[in-house]
Order: sequence, then structure tokens, then C-alpha cells
Amino acid sequence: MIKSGSVLIAFVLCLLAGDANSSLSVTCNGNPQQAYQKINSKYYFIWHTKVSWFNAAHVCRRLGGDLVLIESEEEMTSVSNFLLSQGYDGSAWFWTSGNDITQNRRFQSITNGMPLSYTKWSHGEPDNAGGNEHCVHLWLRDGSFKMNDWICNERAQVLCQNQNHTRCWEAYN
Repeated sequence: MIKSGSVLIAFVLCLLAGDANSSLSVTCNGNPQQAYQKINSKYYFIWHTKVSWFNAAHVCRRLGGDLVLIESEEEMTSVSNFLLSQGYDGSAWFWTSGNDITQNRRFQSITNGMPLSYTKWSHGEPDNAGGNEHCVHLWLRDGSFKMNDWICNERAQVLCQNQNHTRCWEAYN
């Protein structure tokens, strides 16, 4: 059951508008309203508080989305360019949905449960340094954001993507 029909209507209107610079506002179960920024065909939201990868997944779900799943070179370039245009630098790291928690070196997405169909690793990555780097984040290397495997319990900012449907149900806590 959808908590607010206005959220669904706003989402549909944004999809129909197709404006590359549009945004989508989502309110879920009493949480503050979040504005997702449209970049190409997806909507993204940055959570600035640094949290573990596990908490990042929960943050995105509470805000009507999932950890970002980057599916193409075009999307990676667009996301990287957007982050750079917003002033993010080498100190800004962002969790993505990628992980190899269940099987080392077999990276899959918590967003869809499938193996990652696209990766753009930093030079020498993934390296599983120390034998405990199992979650994927974006960091700035050589002028663009690229992927790196990192310790899941470390803290980074969160990059969420909105879904084609909302997870904002009355019963969701």
C-alpha cells in the first residue's frame, strides 16, 4: 500500500517530463523529504553522513531507493561528471551496491542480486587488501570517479538511486 499517492504522481510526472535537469522529491514514512537529481535516465540522491556499507543500504531503502548500481560506461561517466561538478574531490568516497560478501572476487549488486554487469576499477583494483575488502565504493582517481573494493564496516557517503516504484509503505519502518 503506497503511503502517498502524490509521491507516485510526482514520480510519473517527472518520468513523462524527461528533463535532464529535473529532480524528484520523495517522502517516506515520516522521514524528511529527499530530492533525487536526474542524471540521464536515473534519479540519484547523496546522503552526506558517512556510514558503513550495511547502514548505507538501509539509508537508501528508508529514502525510497537502493544503493546505486552503475550499469554502463555512459552512466559511470555521467555520475563521475556530476560528482565533480558538485565539487566532490579525492576525500569524498561513495558506497555503491557492489559487493563480494558471499563469494570472494564474485562481485554482485545488493540492488538486484545479480553479478555486476559493468565495472570501472581504479588501477590495481579490486585487490582485497588485507583479505577483508568486500564492498565497492567510488573514489576520485586520475581525474574521474572509479570503483574500489573496501572494508564494509568503514564509513563513506552514500549514493542512492531511486527505483521505478516506491518503497514508501505505511508498514515500513
